[in-house]
Amino acid sequence: MSRRKRRPGTATEPAASGPEEGRSAAGRTPDPRSSRRLLIDLGILTAVFAATVGIAELAGAANLGVAIGIGQVTFALVLVALLLRA
Repeated sequence: MSRRKRRPGTATEPAASGPEEGRSAAGRTPDPRSSRRLLIDLGILTAVFAATVGIAELAGAANLGVAIGIGQVTFALVLVALLLRA
């Protein structure tokens, strides 16, 4: 609680944000562009993982576990890049 005194005429409750008061997120229709972007990002992640594992195997990884480990690291790096892009 704040120790400052309230000025006369100020509201006691914060104003509701957005023009749609009381409307939940479940009531909105999904944006088709966002679902398409999600599918593209998932495709990129899958392709990067598969390509990295294949390249690691061809480059002489000790076994499949090592190749998949290298694929996981690359997957994580690309995931961070996709999340950080504007």
